[in-house]
Amino acid sequence: MSIASAIARGSTHPIVPGGCVLVRDREIIGDGRSVLCSSKVEIDCITYAIATCAKRGTPTVGSVIYSTRYPFSASVFQAYLMGIRRFLIAAHEWEPYYKDEFRRAARLARELEIEITPIFEDADPRFVANPHELDDYDPKDKSDIDIDD
Repeated sequence: MSIASAIARGSTHPIVPGGCVLVRDREIIGDGRSVLCSSKVEIDCITYAIATCAKRGTPTVGSVIYSTRYPFSASVFQAYLMGIRRFLIAAHEWEPYYKDEFRRAARLARELEIEITPIFEDADPRFVANPHELDDYDPKDKSDIDIDD
């Protein structure tokens, strides 16, 4: 995911930069970034990465997509056609402008049985430390037991 984040820094999208890496057998087979053209056409980072693999002729069946942005529905369908069944997405708030598109993508992924899993970079503070103190009771130690005859 750190490589996808580094690629996102090279994105030309001024509002929501995105980066994506396609991985198969622990090897990066494709990468992409979000692009906003001067004609206001937006290219999704996942579409870009899949196109990179297609241009090179690299087979993508069984690969995993690591992305800093949630996929669009067209990207989900492209991944389905290319044999990709798993997305790992950096967890963050959805951009309000794209919320409906992301919901459509989630519905399509559910229908096509494609897994979209969020990855949280920071540990959840609720589970970092145990707030409950353990007492000093040792069940093997018999010295604490009062035995009256």
